[in-house]
Amino acid sequence: MNVKTMRKIDSYAGSVVCLVLDIYEWLKRCFVSPPEPAKTPPRTILVTKYLGMGSILLATPTLATLKEAFPASRILFLTFASNAEFARQIDVFDEVIVVRTGSVIQFAVDMVSVLIRLRRARIDVAFDLEFFARFSTIVTYLSGARRRIGYYLPKLWRGDLLTDQIHFNPYRHVTEIFAAQLEPYRLTVHDFSLIPPRIAPEAVAHVRDVLAADRPEGQKLVVVNVNASDLSQERRWPLENFRELLQGLAARYDVKFVLIGSRGEQEFVGTFFSSLDQSTRDKVVNLTGQLQVTELIALLSICCLVISNDSGPLHIAASLQTPTIAFYGPETPLLYGPRGGRQVIFYAGIYCSPCLNVYNAKKAMCNGDNRCMQAISPADVLQEIERQSEDGGLLSFLRTP
Repeated sequence: MNVKTMRKIDSYAGSVVCLVLDIYEWLKRCFVSPPEPAKTPPRTILVTKYLGMGSILLATPTLATLKEAFPASRILFLTFASNAEFARQIDVFDEVIVVRTGSVIQFAVDMVSVLIRLRRARIDVAFDLEFFARFSTIVTYLSGARRRIGYYLPKLWRGDLLTDQIHFNPYRHVTEIFAAQLEPYRLTVHDFSLIPPRIAPEAVAHVRDVLAADRPEGQKLVVVNVNASDLSQERRWPLENFRELLQGLAARYDVKFVLIGSRGEQEFVGTFFSSLDQSTRDKVVNLTGQLQVTELIALLSICCLVISNDSGPLHIAASLQTPTIAFYGPETPLLYGPRGGRQVIFYAGIYCSPCLNVYNAKKAMCNGDNRCMQAISPADVLQEIERQSEDGGLLSFLRTP
């Protein structure tokens, strides 16, 4: 299932399920008093976040605070299969529980199995980190958790299925929005540094071997991500702009560019690679669809720079302290900007930008005509990189000694 299908199911079927469960919850309260919040530390904690590697990473300051406050607790993390391997590389979860989304039947079968498993685990508290999905609230409720914490979004009716509703403040960075869920336990996040994923030495060795034949020893690597996930493809900077940027950089600096992306993005990235002039193409390696998650992390840890749209790889690179150049438009960097590392952010800030938010289910009204991204000029980006690459500047490492 793609994201559009999931949203349709969530909108229609989710509303019906929420209504049924809300009526059931109301009837139950008429006859049975709700249990008092436990005064002892939770033994089993459920955290749910289904979409977005970057969002999972941006939640790590909150998760680290939770783990520090309740060291004896077991933290279970529920996510979609596309994020499972990445989540396992973050040293905060005791167990990662996976729901496959290959088909509606596969999804339904997995959900029944997962809910049985969660009920048996006797969840004390569940933190629902999704912003605009009824599905996540339903799962949180059906998990059997005595305490259920999520966001209060009046425009997205989900019934009275949460025990603690948290104000969603769209004027704060998303790391702070996640941290707000700790308020019922009177916990405060003091350090918003991201917990980087583990770097596997064998993955680093493999990536170096793969790239050895395509670059001279010691040549610097620049990773380029022209993709953005299906959550909002309006976040893509136009391919012709990326092409002009890479051709300009290839003419100025002695670096090797590495294109990345998932298997589903191979055709899109392949079209971009083919559009480059021959002299630039000779300096580019296309690894789209060829890297496991651990290998992607390894690559982002050994490169000298990542150029990317607002996406998961950008946040992974920032958490690894790798310098980044990022393009924003439908989302604002004030809310979703990278945390950590050295960064150069381009954001045109035209009138309709940012447009994605929890109240429109992150659906851009321009339907792909992302003028906010088109307004970022390749010439301006090249000029800024040139300025930043002067001796002592942020990108001075691009200069050949």
